[in-house]
Amino acid sequence: MAASSYDAIPDFGVLYDSVPLYAARPDIGFYVEEAKAARGPVLELGSGTGRILLPIARAGATIVGLDSSSNMLERCRQKLAAESAAVQGRVTLQQRDIHDFDLGERFPLIIAPFRVVQHLTTVDEQLRFLAAVARHLAPNGRFAFDVFNPYFAKLVEADGVEREDTPAQRLSDGRTLRRAYRIARVRWVDQVSESELIYYVDGKRYVQAFEMRWYLAAELQHLLARSGFLVRAMYGDFARGPVVDGCPELVVLAERI
Repeated sequence: MAASSYDAIPDFGVLYDSVPLYAARPDIGFYVEEAKAARGPVLELGSGTGRILLPIARAGATIVGLDSSSNMLERCRQKLAAESAAVQGRVTLQQRDIHDFDLGERFPLIIAPFRVVQHLTTVDEQLRFLAAVARHLAPNGRFAFDVFNPYFAKLVEADGVEREDTPAQRLSDGRTLRRAYRIARVRWVDQVSESELIYYVDGKRYVQAFEMRWYLAAELQHLLARSGFLVRAMYGDFARGPVVDGCPELVVLAERI
């Protein structure tokens, strides 16, 4: 299994959960609604610290969470331990590479929230991932995921400058955290942004470097069709608004053909 960039930074799960931008994301309700509608077990790819997984379990759905990061999974287990026995009984966590996995079971709903699909930077990775999703979808099952709708003016302006997105704040253990981000480079041919998140913890500087692949709406439809999926709905936000110029998200509901 490939090493996760999340595991290179000490206590990363705690830092992740302390970022206000993540806590304010309006996507939880959307995925909880889809889980309720599925009326069966849910598979979450890239379940992280449980930001989406735990609300789904609280809503009464059984859910399996896969993540490649031991750090993020450990943080999720700590949070799960504070939940009721009923919620704990609905959750299974596994450390797996989401590029290619085999659980030997199928699900009426598979989700990949918070831009997981944008970490698949090559066509080969995308096709392997979608093949694994297809293997695990029950008949008439749905695959739900989201990516950001590219804001090209911002991509063009990328200058490699570090900009703060989380002002200094005190963590529960007394340490101080602030965070910045930087787009080091945009590779236009590859449709990839070389990104960095910089965490400052009590004067120490930790850099999480990763690549983000951005997609256009039509491209997603072609990619999914090539992998045997039909897009049943595509929304421009988590309130299920239309896909229009300038919408912040591309939120996709797809079915295996």
